[in-house]
Amino acid sequence: MILGWRRSVAPIVFLFFISTSILFAAPMSREQLFQLGTAAAAGDQFDQSVALFQKAIELDPRFAPAYNALGLVNQTFEQGDRDKAIQYFEMAVAVAPDFFESWNNLGRSHYALGHFVEAEKALLNSLKVRPDQPDIQRMLAWDYLLGQSRPAEALVYFNKAVQALEDPSLYYGMGLAYILQGDRTRIFDAVTQLRKHNREEEAVKLEKMIRENIRLSSRPGVPLVTGEPGRVSLFDQQVKELQANGFGVNEKGKIKVRLKGPLL
Repeated sequence: MILGWRRSVAPIVFLFFISTSILFAAPMSREQLFQLGTAAAAGDQFDQSVALFQKAIELDPRFAPAYNALGLVNQTFEQGDRDKAIQYFEMAVAVAPDFFESWNNLGRSHYALGHFVEAEKALLNSLKVRPDQPDIQRMLAWDYLLGQSRPAEALVYFNKAVQALEDPSLYYGMGLAYILQGDRTRIFDAVTQLRKHNREEEAVKLEKMIRENIRLSSRPGVPLVTGEPGRVSLFDQQVKELQANGFGVNEKGKIKVRLKGPLL
């Protein structure tokens, strides 16, 4: 399961006042150590939670939830270490390939670092284990669109996600994918859906691209967004703003795409 650090931990709040050495004096099962580690993490007791999860792994080196928890702790606390978190998530899926939560966490970490192909592989593995995950379908759609400029694959997962999620921004992603494909009719379908959900700003952006005959210039496998790893974001600025920041329209009427900002 995915750990919820902030859930109620009242039954074992005593943990934070007892040293790790005292806790380890009495024999505990891997599950007990895991529960205590989760409580320690919820109380921002970073070192103690790590020690408890590692102790659980000593008892059972194939205990995937503890590896997954160590990954979450490493990316959450202090300044966060996604590279180390990725190592733990990989350990989790190595010992338990059907542990879809760790595949999800691995995919999210790779996506956050701009490792789009690696994120795709992890998210697809998660969906093989559990296909009914619309939030993962949504992430995979954005990965295909933003990270790999593969609109056809992106649309497959946008269409799946939009059937289960109340997320109007999916229609904006679909509109961008249609623009990449040059499918003007479908773009207007996306605009209609955005207006139906009171998302006028995104609708106007798509319409402006159509009116000014703007085409997103990219190649399959090349990010639609560029920049430093972990510093890329969705194409969400007005065409006018892009041009004002040095984006020129070439002789084929295509605008060069270079985006800035934190990864969504």
